[in-house]
Amino acid sequence: MAGRRYTFVFYVAVGIAALATFGVYRVLENTKASSRIATRPLVVAAKNLPEGSPIDRTALSVREWPIATVPAGAFASTDSLIGRVTRVAVFEGEPIVPGRLAPSGTGPGIEVKITPGKRAMALRINDIAGVSGLIQPNSRVDVLVQIRNEAKDGRLVSKLFMENMRVLSVGTAVERDAEGKPIEAASVALEVTPAEAERLAIAASQGSIQLVLRGYGDPDTVKTTGANTGDVLSQLGSAPERVAERPAPRRVAQPRPQPAAPPVVVAAPPKPDSLTVTVFRGGDVQRQKFEKPTQKATP
Repeated sequence: MAGRRYTFVFYVAVGIAALATFGVYRVLENTKASSRIATRPLVVAAKNLPEGSPIDRTALSVREWPIATVPAGAFASTDSLIGRVTRVAVFEGEPIVPGRLAPSGTGPGIEVKITPGKRAMALRINDIAGVSGLIQPNSRVDVLVQIRNEAKDGRLVSKLFMENMRVLSVGTAVERDAEGKPIEAASVALEVTPAEAERLAIAASQGSIQLVLRGYGDPDTVKTTGANTGDVLSQLGSAPERVAERPAPRRVAQPRPQPAAPPVVVAAPPKPDSLTVTVFRGGDVQRQKFEKPTQKATP
């Protein structure tokens, strides 16, 4: 009798434990189901994609992405992205969205970097104008023009007439080197408006162009009056001194020449009427005087 009682209590305890275990399991499953985040497939970049580079299948991957954080317009399939071109740089693991892509049909190159309403204009530069190769794509520069002002005695004038201009490319490079190495090139492409392109063309044809590199994040505008040759010489302390103009000499009336006085004729002294002859005889010296005969005047 006691054995049956113990057996009954044992089975009851096992049943209660089983019910409790099942209840805990259901609670845990419900908790896990309620905390599970809903996801959906999303196309992300499988590697770093530079600006203006074409997209192929090796550059894309599909991952499960939380629905709550899916960007607007994100792609769920890679088929519609093959052959598109990036408008800006896309980093590895970043979702591909339409805002980072160029319009369909756009080829890779500098045209994908041009802001709508602006143009790309190439300028020929030298090593000095290019800041010894330190100007990189996406740098910001000021444009300095040197031109002779014919209205002011042909003086050489230097003036900053365009500021905070974006460099689209340096030579054929549209992306800066990851290590920041200088790019040696003979030309740069600036992003300009149509009106700026017209003025820049005149400046390049009439004078010389130099680019002045701006610091990162420096959008300030500086108004300058320009400089000319006289300003440089005055700063060096060798400005040419102005010579005071001398008054024009007055004309003095010359006196009229007076008639010359008649020459005074002086009568010659009368010739002597005698002749003296000296005679030497040994040591004696004798002088003899002879009278000239008087000449009668002929009628």
